Amino acid sequence: MSEATESDTITRNAKSNLAFTLVDLPEERRRHMAQFYAFCRIVDDIVDEPVMTNPERHTALDRWIQVISCRVKPSPGVEQEVQSLVCEMQLDIAPMLTLIEGCRSDIEQVQPQTREDLLAYAYKVASCVGITAAAVMGASPAARDYAIALGYALQLVNILRDVAEDCHKYGRYYLPAKDMELFEVSLEDIREQRYSYRMHQLLAYEAALAEKFFGDAEEAYQKLSVDDRNALIPAQAMSLIYHTILEKMQGDEYRVFERRYGVGNFRKLWFLLRARMGTVELPLPSLADWGFLKSNSEKKTD
Repeated sequence: MSEATESDTITRNAKSNLAFTLVDLPEERRRHMAQFYAFCRIVDDIVDEPVMTNPERHTALDRWIQVISCRVKPSPGVEQEVQSLVCEMQLDIAPMLTLIEGCRSDIEQVQPQTREDLLAYAYKVASCVGITAAAVMGASPAARDYAIALGYALQLVNILRDVAEDCHKYGRYYLPAKDMELFEVSLEDIREQRYSYRMHQLLAYEAALAEKFFGDAEEAYQKLSVDDRNALIPAQAMSLIYHTILEKMQGDEYRVFERRYGVGNFRKLWFLLRARMGTVELPLPSLADWGFLKSNSEKKTD
């Protein structure tokens, strides 16, 4: 077994949904995805790091542009690992550069005015992650449409789930201003966590958009070759996990100010199995029948 790298440590400690699904990959692909995940995690953390000033954040992101463009000698550790990944796999770095710029826009975030603005942002911070991740996992360029659609869907679920946290922790608002105006919901309503019928309808409206992109992603996935579908099993598991989170919010009438929705580890493992089995539908065992797993399920969310 190879020695754990800094990228491995970052990926393992993150305990994210994506990191969880990587156990399905062959060792080399898993190593590559850990390197790419570490890059995404660090770029995202730079923007949210509370002790950094905005100029320091911009400088740190500029450094990563230099690293993945192979314009500077990387520091030992993650920089070296990510630069090696880019060179070894001859990755198209355009999506990675776009991701950096998407994260940069959060340093001094401006609320999207329209759905088009929101999707432009989601493309940068989520779909571009999907495009590169698909390549790293071994899928062909034919998977691009799938990666883009799934990226939109996952990001919209994140935005819905994290409405309160984005507002209070970071002072950010991702729900489009025009949509809020349509349902007569104000920024003050979000700041004061005022749950109302209008708020419910607004969140349901955005959830319908997420559903559309989950459908688009599944349609694109079914058109892919067997090899591409096999390579994208972790991505399909992510789709199942996040769609379940969306369904939980829908069934709970979007009580996003009261709780953070997630999926327990048992269900994640089940969804990973479901993704590997393709379109075969099997009933999900009730956690009531698996009492010894209950403590490790719904209480732990990502």
